[in-house]
Amino acid sequence: MSEGTESQTDASADPAADPAAQISDSAAEPTVHPAEFPDAAPTRHRGSMPLERFSDVQVEVAVEIGRVTMSIGDLLNLGHGSVVELNRALSDPVSVMAQGVRIASGEVVVVDDRFAVRITEIARADDLSSATEDAA
Repeated sequence: MSEGTESQTDASADPAADPAAQISDSAAEPTVHPAEFPDAAPTRHRGSMPLERFSDVQVEVAVEIGRVTMSIGDLLNLGHGSVVELNRALSDPVSVMAQGVRIASGEVVVVDDRFAVRITEIARADDLSSATEDAA
């Protein structure tokens, strides 16, 4: 039994036999310094970019006729023929949303057996900017 003890003692005394000692000795401290970036090139447009540049970009437009908050229990009880009452009156305008941001209001109309919206009000630019700030 004393032979096994001696071999364990000899191995711990030899740093080459200890893998943890080898790792700590071979690992050099990394050099840390802040990243350096070249100055950005000046842009040609000092004002806003022309909107025509984005005319082919696709955005999702949705019309919101109303909302309701209900418990999960009430939601699970919905079935064929259930009626969900929304928070908007029939005479209230619907909201036209682009990418989740209200851009206009209007009234629901029917065109060739399809629902459509007649725009009655375009949202002001300051309303749009505050809506996107709230979403961020």
